[in-house]
Amino acid sequence: MKHLFSLLLVFTFFACSKEKEPIQGKLEDFVLGEMSFERDSETGFMGFLGVVDYYSNEAVYTESNGHFKYYNSRSGRKIGSFEIPAEGPMSLKGRVHISKTFDENNLVATNTLGYTNIYKADTVFSSFQLDMKDFESNTFFSFPLSGNALHQVNSDQFEITYNPFDFMAQRMGKVGFDLDFSAWIVKFDEQGNWLCKTDFKAPYDESYANSSQASAMVRMVENGKSWGMFSYSDSLYQIKDCEIVKRMKLQSLSPLSYFPDKYEGDKNKGSWKRPENGAINYHLVHDQATDMNVRLTLIKERRPDPDIRDPHKRMYSDERTYLLLIYDAEWKLRAELEVVYPPGTRFENIFSTSEGLFINKPEQESEDEYEFYKIDLSRFAD
Repeated sequence: MKHLFSLLLVFTFFACSKEKEPIQGKLEDFVLGEMSFERDSETGFMGFLGVVDYYSNEAVYTESNGHFKYYNSRSGRKIGSFEIPAEGPMSLKGRVHISKTFDENNLVATNTLGYTNIYKADTVFSSFQLDMKDFESNTFFSFPLSGNALHQVNSDQFEITYNPFDFMAQRMGKVGFDLDFSAWIVKFDEQGNWLCKTDFKAPYDESYANSSQASAMVRMVENGKSWGMFSYSDSLYQIKDCEIVKRMKLQSLSPLSYFPDKYEGDKNKGSWKRPENGAINYHLVHDQATDMNVRLTLIKERRPDPDIRDPHKRMYSDERTYLLLIYDAEWKLRAELEVVYPPGTRFENIFSTSEGLFINKPEQESEDEYEFYKIDLSRFAD
């Protein structure tokens, strides 16, 4: 009887310790609800950059050319705005290239010349020019898009992410992406002092040297932890004081194949084309309600009929398939959900609030409201 009891304990231990298998399915099957944000007649594209504490309200915000709009995260109604003027003492010298809002109504604006303004409570707190001479060996750099360029790592320190790809290099017969580039992320304080810069290379060979997307890093900074991954890689880096402190390969249930985009054209005219079956990473999101992490990856693109020449008919006429890869706090895969944006629609936004994870619906039924799916990630937790 004693041996039977011991065997029962062992069986129970292994049964309880066995990890749950990741869930695989369609995103639509896991939608908890919907919500919408108001969109006035003057607003077209709304690119949400994140969620902040805005005058003691949780707000989702957009930014376009230094013009910020803030929306209540529960009602979807606009609750405020701020615009960096083009001229005057509140303006940024050399124009705004990238800007972002952080908690407590702090706002940072900068450009490739290093000119930087930090605004607090809608006034300029500090203004300086970051010393860019360390980047002189690199012939060109810009900023990645979709909120990946600028992050706050603590109350008075910030990280900038650079993209070294030169779109004009192809026309001059040069390589667009220097594979030896290493200063992907640099950190500075609110007085304009450089604190550190990274020194690691991208995980690519020469076939990516002219890829316009390979050098665009995907970034996420949450709870003082800084993360980054490259567009064409499953490797995730944790960065601290510009050093890689952890590197891991993120899992997926579906096989992900990465192929560089190729330039098609000549020195006078052309564009970059990516293989239709090639994957590319676009977003990393931390879910506030569950402490889980989300990765959004495009896995398939079906392009329109090449015989259609009318640019208006070709616009948004492709079909794109994405994977929403859901990981726990330790980056173990918990779910893989597929979402398709058919012709005439497009993916635009994904963000998390205290209410859940939100991703824009493929179909938008109203011009006055911007509609989102709401997903509760708690069902994928242990």
